[in-house]
Amino acid sequence: MDPLTEICASLRVRRAMFTRIDAYAPWGWASSGELVVKFVLVVRGAGVLMLPTEPVPVALRGGDLFIMLDDTPYKMFDQSGSVLMDCIDVEKRRVGNYIRVGGDGALTTFVSGFFEISALEAKPLFSVLPNFLLLKSEESRTRAFESVLELLATETSQPGLGSEAMISRLFELLFIHAIRAYSSQYSAPKKGWLAAVVDRLLSEAIKEMHGNLANNWTLEALAKAAGMSRSAFASRFRSVVGQTPLEYLTEWRMHKATLLIQRNDLSLSEIAQDVGYHSEAAFNRIFKREVGTTPGAFRRDHSEQSPPAPLPL
Repeated sequence: MDPLTEICASLRVRRAMFTRIDAYAPWGWASSGELVVKFVLVVRGAGVLMLPTEPVPVALRGGDLFIMLDDTPYKMFDQSGSVLMDCIDVEKRRVGNYIRVGGDGALTTFVSGFFEISALEAKPLFSVLPNFLLLKSEESRTRAFESVLELLATETSQPGLGSEAMISRLFELLFIHAIRAYSSQYSAPKKGWLAAVVDRLLSEAIKEMHGNLANNWTLEALAKAAGMSRSAFASRFRSVVGQTPLEYLTEWRMHKATLLIQRNDLSLSEIAQDVGYHSEAAFNRIFKREVGTTPGAFRRDHSEQSPPAPLPL
């Protein structure tokens, strides 16, 4: 198992929403920023995206996809000089999952969506992803990724029975494929677990570790899984990940422990065993050192009897 598989297996979608937007030239809108993380696929046509965090306007065309992970304000328009509507006014034109804006010129179609997940569950993902992720149509994509984009475009244009459920699943697949595609880009991070997953020398050891976090891993065992000497593996791992192998292991064990504690269906001693600690006292000590509070206090503050604050995605 790799880290992305482990994260996605634990993510639970709480709410999903999509909108198909037909924008006829001239068109444009501006958002002051919303605390939602959006997917926007350009189905056809072209436009321009402006963000205060990007040094130049971003040209968009059919097949391009971008993801925004924070509440940065933005503007979108067909060309400079087009009148920009406030997004609140754009939303007033909604009919079901469809919005039409603009005049009577050339058509640009977008599919926009988001879904909500727990910030705690998604924490490792957002530690390695940029707040703005752009995947251009001309960049190399797998056939599977293209199929998801095609299905999303088709299902939003011709909805049928179960469309909303299907589109929710497609957004989940889209997110995974987008991360895969980003990890192969030159601009992808050169440090962290995402870099390690695609590193030809470290990927097998990472998979072994995540496949059995509770195992009594040693540096020697992980080096063997990577087919490297102990010293070469330790040096390579620190260089790519930014941590020692055992520091990385501890961090992921504590992440898994926080999720298990939040779900509130196992005792703390059972959770300690599940993440590789035969001594509950040792687990408590390491948990407090890494998380900043005791497992018991964390359970009181994060139990799903009081649902965690969602992070829209």
